[in-house]
Parts: sequence; C-alpha cells; structure tokens
Amino acid sequence: MVPVSDFVPTLRLLVDVPVPGLMETTIVKAAQRFCRESKLLVKTRQFDEVFEYKSVSVISLQTGTRGKAQLKGAGLVNVTSQGQPLKAGYDFVVASRDDITFKADFSDVVITAIAEPIINADQLPDVLLHDYVDGICAGAANLLQLQPTTSWFNPDLAQYNQREFISAIRQAYRYAIEHTPALELTDSVCRREFF
Repeated sequence: MVPVSDFVPTLRLLVDVPVPGLMETTIVKAAQRFCRESKLLVKTRQFDEVFEYKSVSVISLQTGTRGKAQLKGAGLVNVTSQGQPLKAGYDFVVASRDDITFKADFSDVVITAIAEPIINADQLPDVLLHDYVDGICAGAANLLQLQPTTSWFNPDLAQYNQREFISAIRQAYRYAIEHTPALELTDSVCRREFF
C-alpha cells in the first residue's frame, strides 16, 4: 500500500488545485471507479466452515500502516463450496457489494471478489501507483475540472481527461480478464427447442 499523496505530483501536472485535501479526495474517488470497472483487484477469501445466517465480508480486512481499513468489496465474482459453485439468492444472499449472508451450512468455502478503496482511504494498492497512476490522475483531473465556479474549471480538458481515464480502465480490464482465471468469460450454452 502507498499513500494517496504519492499520486498528487502526477495530478498537479494535469490540474493545480490550491484547496488542501481536495486532490486526495478526488484521487480516491477516481481509484474507486477504476477498481470497480476494471476488476483489477481480485481478492480471495477462504473459510473452513460457514453456518446458516452467517454474514461475512467478501474480502478480508485490508489495513494500512495505522491499522485503518483501506479496501472493501466492490462486487462478487464467485462463491464455491468444496469446488462446486454456489448460487446467489439460493445458497446465499448478497446484502451489499461487500457482504453476503449464507442460507445454509457449507464447508470449504472460497469467495472471490473485486476490491476497491474505501471513500476515506489514505493508502491505495501499489499496483495503482506503479502501473495506472496516469489513468487514475486523469480521472481525478476530470472530476476537478468539472467543478463550476472554480478557477480550475475547464470542461474541454475534462472531456479529454475522461477519455484517458476510460482508456486506462479498458486496458486494466483487458489485463485483468486475460491474467485472472476467476474472471475468464464463460460462454453459456442456451438450449432451445424449436417445433
């Protein structure tokens, strides 16, 4: 994990905001959207046994240097018990992007989920800084440049930064689905009967 402030020098190249804390807040918001849409951060959580009505977080607690939570679940990829997939709504209930509640007892449960930073995170995963800093800062610059009645308001440049941000999300998504077996697309066969 790296401090959010490590992203600020790159963001300052795109837009300079004199308000303290505003740049960091928009970086975290851009990182949230980036992680959610690119599915780059895939986390796996295992349980030997879960019981009926047990509610669990889909990712294990990811803490920073001060022990504060930094990541939360952003969506479920799959849930298996003894290698067999469990069905949402039948075997478990999805309470939120981060929580599920089991409807029966299961053993050897593996939960695979997407992670994203919490809204007040002060640290982000290393991969976001080392591989996607330009894309995330373009997304943050887009958010800042669309704020009316500010000296940095620039809708034309915001549109350009939005395109760069979307391009970075697409590149990360392609990388994620090519290198993460849990995200591989499966072609489901539709069985139909024609008269």
